[in-house]
Amino acid sequence: MSEITPAMAYESPNQPGISVREATPADNTALLALDRQCVVAAATPVTFDRTPDFFARSRPYAYWRVYVAENDSGLIGVGAMALKRVLVNARPVEAAYLYDLRVAPSYRRLGVAKAVGDAIRAHVRSFRPTVSYSLVMEGNVASLTFVQSRGSRPLRLCTLNLIPVESRIDPGPDRLKALDDSAVEAALRLARAAHPGHDLFPFVDEASVRDRVHRLEQSGFSGLYGWEDGEGLAGCFGLWDYSPIMRMRVLEATGEWSWVAGRDLHLIFLTPLGFRQAHHLVEVVKMAAARLRASPTPGAARVLAITHDRMDPAYVGLEQFRPVRMGFTLFGLELSERGGSSFGSRLVFVDPADL
Repeated sequence: MSEITPAMAYESPNQPGISVREATPADNTALLALDRQCVVAAATPVTFDRTPDFFARSRPYAYWRVYVAENDSGLIGVGAMALKRVLVNARPVEAAYLYDLRVAPSYRRLGVAKAVGDAIRAHVRSFRPTVSYSLVMEGNVASLTFVQSRGSRPLRLCTLNLIPVESRIDPGPDRLKALDDSAVEAALRLARAAHPGHDLFPFVDEASVRDRVHRLEQSGFSGLYGWEDGEGLAGCFGLWDYSPIMRMRVLEATGEWSWVAGRDLHLIFLTPLGFRQAHHLVEVVKMAAARLRASPTPGAARVLAITHDRMDPAYVGLEQFRPVRMGFTLFGLELSERGGSSFGSRLVFVDPADL
């Protein structure tokens, strides 16, 4: 269920004058304005443009809710949650992903984030998920402090690799082909081969892959691609142009970021991403870049975006492309004994939909 329900208000007992309710489509304009005010004060300061639909960020999930905080001045904060079926310790479990926490600059440190967090936590609790988690950008001290104050603990360091589409990448032999629905089973096998035993793996079966692809088709997803060798499908990826949902603007476009000065950063995620052997990831990047260069986007700085656990050895091959990297910390919390106390001790799959 992804429809936005009628607003339900929650008065905050600890923050007088602040009420929290579920967001509705009527909040879209105010939410877009709030988002533009909120510079992410991370190691690389960025702003986001989610015009025309703030809620598009949430639509890849089967179930999600957005909550807004308001007072007499209007809308002053927002936060969101999504429920996901994922693998934790090789078992399918329900996970709650918490994201999109924003507070208007003039209302920070006044309890707005806590009020939103309390409403989200109350809603999440009714579903009894096994774990909850969130991702915080490296250097975002305020969010790091807030998340830890809510009981979550840092579990894994994660990375978003950005590889300019326009960079000189040898495309290699043209073996790429579009994959149809009949290839989903083989694509899932490759994704599992590339991420064996990873926690938070969101493709627990073929139906979950098809559901993800279906949800992305209206949000910039151009399809699944792959190539074969003598043993069958060797590598596959989906090209998901994230710009219909969100564009980034790097505020300090100097040094390694100088190539994005004056341009919006358009992310094209590789998802679902699978490869039989680690060296096939290099082929994925080469073929994806070649496919994108065939259809340029004037005025935009397009990048291939690849997410992963920083300690995952399968992604070492990305070094040769000299990607620009943005760091994230995965915070998590066990909510049920069924999840086991070892959540976070294994490598994790970093879902592009979570960024």
